[in-house]
Amino acid sequence: MSYVIDAKELYYKDLNRKIRVALKEGHKNILLRNVLGQRYIGTGIADAGAVIEIEGIPGEDLGFALEGSKIVVKGHAQNSIGNTMDSGKIAVHGLAGDALAYGMRGGKIFVRDDVGYRVGIHMKSYKEKVPTLVIGGTTGDFLGEYMAGGTIIVLNKHNINSGVVGKASNTLATGIHGGEIFIFGSQIEDYQLGIGAAFSEISKEDMERIIPLVEEFCDEFSFEPESLLKRNIIKITPIGNRPFSSFYFPAYPVNTGLQPVHKERKSPCESSCPVGIPTGRFLKYIRNNDTKKAIELLDEYTPFRNSCCGHICPHLCMDGCTRGYLDFPIQSSKLAKTYKSNAVSGTIGKFKGSIGIIGGGPAGLTTAYFLARLGYKVKIYEGDEKLGGKMFQVISRQRLPLEELEHDLKRILEMGVEVEVNSPVDAKKFQEIADKHDSVVIAVGAHKGMFPPIQGIEVATPGIDFLKDYNRGKAPKLGEKVIVLGAGDAAIDGLEAAIEMGVQGENLTVLDIKTPSGNKEEINKLRGKGINFKYPVFVEEITQEGSVVAKDQMGNILNYTANSILVFTSEVPVLDFLPKDLKEQTDTRGFMKPVSEKRSRIENSKIYCVGDVSGLKIVAENISYAKKCAHEIHADLQGIEYQYSINIKSNNFPLEPYKCSPLDHNSAIEEHERCLHCGVCIQCDECVEACPRGAIIREDQTFHVDLQKCGGCGTCAAACKGSVIQMIERG
Repeated sequence: MSYVIDAKELYYKDLNRKIRVALKEGHKNILLRNVLGQRYIGTGIADAGAVIEIEGIPGEDLGFALEGSKIVVKGHAQNSIGNTMDSGKIAVHGLAGDALAYGMRGGKIFVRDDVGYRVGIHMKSYKEKVPTLVIGGTTGDFLGEYMAGGTIIVLNKHNINSGVVGKASNTLATGIHGGEIFIFGSQIEDYQLGIGAAFSEISKEDMERIIPLVEEFCDEFSFEPESLLKRNIIKITPIGNRPFSSFYFPAYPVNTGLQPVHKERKSPCESSCPVGIPTGRFLKYIRNNDTKKAIELLDEYTPFRNSCCGHICPHLCMDGCTRGYLDFPIQSSKLAKTYKSNAVSGTIGKFKGSIGIIGGGPAGLTTAYFLARLGYKVKIYEGDEKLGGKMFQVISRQRLPLEELEHDLKRILEMGVEVEVNSPVDAKKFQEIADKHDSVVIAVGAHKGMFPPIQGIEVATPGIDFLKDYNRGKAPKLGEKVIVLGAGDAAIDGLEAAIEMGVQGENLTVLDIKTPSGNKEEINKLRGKGINFKYPVFVEEITQEGSVVAKDQMGNILNYTANSILVFTSEVPVLDFLPKDLKEQTDTRGFMKPVSEKRSRIENSKIYCVGDVSGLKIVAENISYAKKCAHEIHADLQGIEYQYSINIKSNNFPLEPYKCSPLDHNSAIEEHERCLHCGVCIQCDECVEACPRGAIIREDQTFHVDLQKCGGCGTCAAACKGSVIQMIERG
């Protein structure tokens, strides 16, 4: 009996994950129902006894890199079936699309009816493996293009006399340099043969190989083999093993006028990261066993690579990771935890000047870190008993263990940053700080909870106040039922705290006017604990008894009862200590306004603002802006022009993850081996080896191109997995 998986509306990665789990649990016969366009079904499956049956139409790359299993499609299928297939069998009970058996090096593909264009391209035998493709109907043009091995059989079951393998000139088996093609019952004209292809005589040995394959095909689809085998058969083989040898140096006279250049570019993960951390370059150093250089590289970008990158960051770099299009992204959180360093970052300058920073949260600490690296004397004034701001006071210990935060704080302080804790700043204190230092940074964050305009909201508790009390061990009891307004990351921290305090998941209800903005993975974990997320829901009133009256998007009245209501909708900064002229430089919401979007300095002053005090942001964004703030202060103190940097995506950057094979999460391969190093040259020398004229040589990390040999063909650029090589016009 088959194990059934309903694929309706399932994302292709989720469907493939379910298949792998089922196989791991010992299910050998799996039936997929309601399949509609999901790609990569059966990718890399290596269970020789497994049979996967598909009801519906699978998407492209069915059976990609298949190793031993059988896949049966009970209907039509799309393009690229059996791409780089190694072994096993795929049977399609219908039509199939283009580019079947691309790079196939073993196993069998049977298609009952017609197929599309460029079928069998780059098929090749591998050691003792001989890939076989049997087509019941007809094919489009370019059958067997660049074929290097294997067997293609076109049965032409409807006995069509012409057009069985397309009609275009010089396309059939063009570039073939290995393998063989057998076409049944049709007339093939000379003009159809491509470069390197030739007609050959059918031998007795050929028939001894063909007959069992045709019988196996007919058995799969309930055909009679006798009538098929009685017809004439045309055999096509290569003339030689180098059909394009005359194209290559020195015989090939053509020069395209182009030349290759090695040009590193910003990778998608780097562009996606608010801090701009170059993960590809970091992993290049790890790949070269130079951990010290890798750590030093990270020191140039963030002091919070452990607590932020390793724990609380939403990892936008993983959203941008090219590897994610192939299987799953590089695990940046795992990397940050693996390469945790106790070494103190070294200074890179000896500049003179004194900077006072009000607020010891992530923005203030990051500003202090980068200024201390330049040699400046820095002092932080923190009103709380501990440094860290919201990272210490608000974020849950489940998301950010205290020892991980303290690890990063220790490295910052050991750079010589002076700290004064339990030092709340009032107007007098502020003036003292301004008089004492050459520059002052306001980085007090946004610690005042704001309520939305809801009748009766005053009975609720600001979420930020609740989390501060909780992390100090002073949170009041919440009662049996709790309602949380808002579903951002702060709300996630509040929900985790409530569960730790003993509130049952089914008694926690989250209401939001929009789709939850918090970390999706964390929200799914909370849903698994029974927490109800309701959205879009519009709260109308909160009664004195704690009941919440709301409406859904259709206007239906909703009633919720609760012992406690926690509000995580917004926060604003507390700026009572500022003099009048600086208070006037805030917006209507109460956030500070720098002179422009590209600056942190307040107009006509030596005062700078950074972090949530100028608008709510995630920690990674605050780290990025704080680094810019430090560089701006340095430029102003030294009387040099400040160069604002922006992290933008590289244009015209072709990325081709499919040059590599996908892996599953259980693969014992290090991240530096999985990384495609987009835009980063790792000196793999594939371009050197690929050049047909031997025009490229490498000396250490520098590549030299002999333009006397180079024809500008672009083979080197095609071979470069990281898309580092670009073809440009010769000067």
